[in-house]
Amino acid sequence: QSILKKQMSISETVEEYLETLWISEENGEKIAHLTWVAEHLGVAAPSALEMLKKLEKEGLVVYKVRQGIELTEKGRKIARRIIRAHRLTEVLMKETLKTDICEETVCGLEHHLDEEFMDALCMLLKHPTKCPHGHPIPRGKCCP
Repeated sequence: QSILKKQMSISETVEEYLETLWISEENGEKIAHLTWVAEHLGVAAPSALEMLKKLEKEGLVVYKVRQGIELTEKGRKIARRIIRAHRLTEVLMKETLKTDICEETVCGLEHHLDEEFMDALCMLLKHPTKCPHGHPIPRGKCCP
């Protein structure tokens, strides 16, 4: 397990919310809208709001009523790790294993890869900068 997960005991659900907020930022939205987050995760808006308020108490997001949600630095670190794991796994499946990308498998694995494993995978894959979908892969300590 990664140091972050051990220290904070972050659930996969929490990681999915943080990953969604990262994607919203990548899409150019500094502040994610509650309805978009709920739709992206396939949950009801009241459920998303309840979870986001919990994440705010944990210091992972800032929730601004009637404006939206943004990641804190603490939340961004976790989201970055999940995004990196997700996208490196996609590259592994598509480029190295020559298989179709199975999002269910990718989403299952992303929560369990620690920094050491991701750096080893990144080196094996020759430090890819983009996933097969063209999204940037956050750099690791291993990257030149």
